[in-house]
Amino acid sequence: MLEMLVYPVSAVMKFWHWLLAGLLGADSNAAWVASVFLLVISVRSLILPFAWQTISSTRRAFLMRAHLEEVQRKYGESTDVEDLRAEQDARKQIQKDHGYNPLAGCVPVFVQVPVFLGLYRLLQWMSVPDASAGRKIGVLSDAEIASFRDTTFFHVPLSAYVSMDEAQFAFLGTTQEATLKVALPFVIMAAVFTSGNLLINQARNRTMLEWANTFTRRSYYFLYWFVPFVAVMLLLSGLTGPVPIALLMYWVGNNLFTTVQTVTLWALAVRTMPASDIHIEAQAAAREKYRTQRAEVKEHKSALLRLRASTLTNPTQAGRIHREIRDAKRARKQEKRDEKQRKKTLESERSAARRELALLRKKEREEQKASEQAGEPPSEQD
Repeated sequence: MLEMLVYPVSAVMKFWHWLLAGLLGADSNAAWVASVFLLVISVRSLILPFAWQTISSTRRAFLMRAHLEEVQRKYGESTDVEDLRAEQDARKQIQKDHGYNPLAGCVPVFVQVPVFLGLYRLLQWMSVPDASAGRKIGVLSDAEIASFRDTTFFHVPLSAYVSMDEAQFAFLGTTQEATLKVALPFVIMAAVFTSGNLLINQARNRTMLEWANTFTRRSYYFLYWFVPFVAVMLLLSGLTGPVPIALLMYWVGNNLFTTVQTVTLWALAVRTMPASDIHIEAQAAAREKYRTQRAEVKEHKSALLRLRASTLTNPTQAGRIHREIRDAKRARKQEKRDEKQRKKTLESERSAARRELALLRKKEREEQKASEQAGEPPSEQD
């Protein structure tokens, strides 16, 4: 499978090398170096429309939230079939009004990952002695493969990496020390740009964070701890793993391009899809509600700690105090169990109503189809 990914990557790099060196007369060495960065531009340009869809879809989801919450407040506790019909119709209308497509954010990942894997395999075959023996590397000819292997950046081959063994360094005509001097700045830049891109996305996500959703909220906070981990992993991978200089160039170029693209597209999304007062107020209310709930939990824990501490000054009342603490914990657990059971019962009733509604809609569609076949006008309800 990975062998197939080499073909499109090698074709793009071959095209740019041909254009720069063959048509425009640029130096072959410089043309191969430029082709790596032009590969980034080619891939990012290809997925730019999908990247815009991702950001605009995220923005639309944020703008819909306040309206969906109104629908939830109106119908969320109802088990009546007609109320559920009205709720479904209202949700569909809101999505339609905002042009929302939940699958819009999947395409950029599906495009970037194959390109990265294809480039990695291409460079790995070029870096390892005899790796290409009896094997055609993508659409590159033997002369082009030899030309790429002879290409250097500050006298270090693009296919060299720090963790190669002595035989590989000898095969490429370089040393580990020389490779490290070139690789280290690229590794550091890749880590900085990647971390910066993640932090920019975090800042963007905070403006639209769904505070009422526990999973979304925890994922948001978790990513802050994940940023330094990513930076360290990039440093370790770049210096200890089989990551060629050309791939490090791709890392740097791709993350720099992504950062600029994210900032630009997000500014465009905010400008073309501005938030109104209802969205701003709903977001502020959700954030304040979360903070209030968090403060109540902290106050509850603090109250229990104060009760425990009071046993030190009133040891004779320790039994009573421990019973109060136990009763308070039980009451809180029971309250959570009751609320959980209430929601479970409600959801069960709503699920039954949704099934009834699905059957009703099916019957209506069949009746409408039958009336259309009979040449009768559709009913007023349809």
